[in-house]
Amino acid sequence: MPRGDQGFQVVIDPLAWYQLKKDLDSFDPSLAKALRKRIRNAGMVAADAVKSSLSKPSPAGGSSPMSSEVRAQLIAATRISVSFGKKAAGAKIVTGSNRLSAENKGLLKAYNKKHFRHPLFGDKTRWVVQEGRPYFGSVIQQALDRALVNEIQAALRDATATIKVKGTL
Repeated sequence: MPRGDQGFQVVIDPLAWYQLKKDLDSFDPSLAKALRKRIRNAGMVAADAVKSSLSKPSPAGGSSPMSSEVRAQLIAATRISVSFGKKAAGAKIVTGSNRLSAENKGLLKAYNKKHFRHPLFGDKTRWVVQEGRPYFGSVIQQALDRALVNEIQAALRDATATIKVKGTL
């Protein structure tokens, strides 16, 4: 399972994923809808774990209204996306910079590092080194512990069983 700087994802061969959805849609659209919903619900476990981790105080201690505001922005920007496209398919948990204020867009990269530098309470003459977490990889992986993969496999088994009962694709 590939893991990037800003998310954790389960990737299935895009053409196989796309063809499966297309086949399910033509056979029984409710099967494709149920598959997408189960995968999305499983991914919410990880997204909720990221949001919970983001709501905790800095590992270095201390808190300020600024850090609470930034954490709230990161929480609001964390989401799950499920895609059945021809070129990109799978489930991704991401924290998107498009929901962050301009001055906080760089936090996505910083928060996933072990340490990062920033001005102390906005004072650009005094810089401090702060611990990161990293949120976007390890927290998700711990929360999921294969739950997302298991849910995808269970959803596919359920779809297969339904197809066997109703007929063939």
